Amino acid sequence: MGRDAHGKRALYSGLRPATPPNTSLRVECSRCGQTSLLGTWPALRALTPSVHLPLVRPRHPSLLRCPTCRRVSWVRLGLHVRPAS
Repeated sequence: MGRDAHGKRALYSGLRPATPPNTSLRVECSRCGQTSLLGTWPALRALTPSVHLPLVRPRHPSLLRCPTCRRVSWVRLGLHVRPAS
């Protein structure tokens, strides 16, 4: 009686564990026009050899290899955050 053998108390308690928000890097390529969403490790690999010049090129300020077309091009970077469900 004192032991919850099947986990029903945890199953029907109504409390859900909080999930962290899903964060990704949005890359908009000026050359191919595609938008890519990259996770943490692919974003770090894409940003490793990059140049960022926001004052010189305001629309597409970063120079890096596009994950879609695989060519070095000017891109716009953004942070995409999906709220936890």
